[in-house]
Amino acid sequence: MKLNSPFEPAYRRRYIQIAFLLASGVIASAQVGKAVISVPLIRSEFSAGVGGAGLVVGMFALLGASSGVFAGAAVRRMGAVRALTSGMAAIAFGNFLGAGAPNEFVLLAARAVEGAGFFATILAIPSMLSVIAGARDRDFVMATWSAYMPAGITFMLFVGPIVDVIGWRELWLVNGLAAATMALFAPAIAPRVPALESVPSRKFMTDIAAVLQEPRCMMIAATFFLCSCQIFSLIFALPLLLAENGGGEARPLCAAVLAVSTAGHIAGGLLLRAGGRIWAHIAAAFVVFATATFILYSGQPSRGEIVFLAMLALGVGGLAPSALYAAAPRVAPGVSRFPATIGLLQQASNLGQFTGPALLGFWAQTFEWTSAAVLTTPAALIGLAVALSIRRELGADRPSAKPASVTAGSRR
Repeated sequence: MKLNSPFEPAYRRRYIQIAFLLASGVIASAQVGKAVISVPLIRSEFSAGVGGAGLVVGMFALLGASSGVFAGAAVRRMGAVRALTSGMAAIAFGNFLGAGAPNEFVLLAARAVEGAGFFATILAIPSMLSVIAGARDRDFVMATWSAYMPAGITFMLFVGPIVDVIGWRELWLVNGLAAATMALFAPAIAPRVPALESVPSRKFMTDIAAVLQEPRCMMIAATFFLCSCQIFSLIFALPLLLAENGGGEARPLCAAVLAVSTAGHIAGGLLLRAGGRIWAHIAAAFVVFATATFILYSGQPSRGEIVFLAMLALGVGGLAPSALYAAAPRVAPGVSRFPATIGLLQQASNLGQFTGPALLGFWAQTFEWTSAAVLTTPAALIGLAVALSIRRELGADRPSAKPASVTAGSRR
């Protein structure tokens, strides 16, 4: 993809394809954010307990933590375009089912359907992006893709006040219509990549074994786990710290912090395109995580200081996921096994999304917030050590030629 030829039909089509795929990812991640902002209304309507409400929010994390690498291999078996189309259709169906749910059990079933569609979508998209972007722009496109999660959640946080007026069921219907629209257009717009089309079932376990046996895949997955622990534990702690500090509604401040995180992900792509090193982005993120969380939890920061430190940590911290997505095409054992590699990364991310907040919550409940840095700072320093190992493993950080070798085949 040559950015200096945006008006040539072949390249213009690729711009449209990339924009469509990125938009699909944001719509998929909005399904996480919509549950977060709807929990108070859902609990009120169904008289649901905290545990049931937590499942409504955490269903996606549980699915991803238990099945990421297998789901990635399944996406390749289905074919990337079919997985994207089916995933968006499942998200739409889950939303429509949830909008009419008579009780929390039906709503949980609907969320499970949405979750399956979510993972089919977010595992198919980066596989296509890594191929159609081309060697010159792959790092930037893959890093920009990493912003899909904070972008979707942030958007939902900003529309939160509207939900209080229109109701959570109407929000589900709007999300269902958006996903159905993407499913309708996906077969016509999404790029067909021969190496990512459907394969025989005997390849399923072979792909999984190849990814799990690749040390570099396991290294970046471990890094993603540590990074996700830091990010989501801070997102979990932020509204609680703001509430303890007093001073009004925390939701707009949390949305602003996540908006900065989204900007950090995109900035990571721009810096990589300008010549930044993958390992350096990861190292910078963990250094800031260690410093910011030490100050945040060890002292008595004001409300403004809490927001500033969270913005700093999640903004610079956004460099790490963007760099790890950019590293994925380099470490994947072949283009055809890239979906399983992305699945492994997603599984590591979801394990961190679950583990980080759970450990921090237990720690703070037992030892108070002022001792939380004892947990978060060493974890960040371990991440820094892994980043230095990534520097050694990836060498000069030169773009891999493997995904580019099939780029010509992606044109329709």
